[in-house]
Amino acid sequence: MGNETEYQISSSVNNGILEIILTGELKESNHEEMTNKIGAITKEKEIKKALMDIRELKGRLSTVTSYNRVRNNPSHLYKINFAILDIPENASFESFFETTGSNAGMYFKWFTDIDAARTWLKSK
Repeated sequence: MGNETEYQISSSVNNGILEIILTGELKESNHEEMTNKIGAITKEKEIKKALMDIRELKGRLSTVTSYNRVRNNPSHLYKINFAILDIPENASFESFFETTGSNAGMYFKWFTDIDAARTWLKSK
């Protein structure tokens, strides 16, 4: 069994907002690698506003696992406002992103509408 990357990351900067699109499948075994890649992208772009589009990402970690991992993120990620764009079926993660993430020291706001996410980020 190979250690294949089962997800893809693409990014671009639009109007001062780093937009990161994640597709494919998230597994616990590739979460740290994916987080490190996102950390490298955000550090390279030196941006304070990011839209993370996870609508096409299959799989989610439990909120407990995610909370433990988010507490070990690179320090520069704690200075970024993140708009998380997800599908309505994953609404149970809204509380995690907004409350639990905040308790870990990160600022997330959860959206299902890309225009609302961009508008929120522009206001920050």
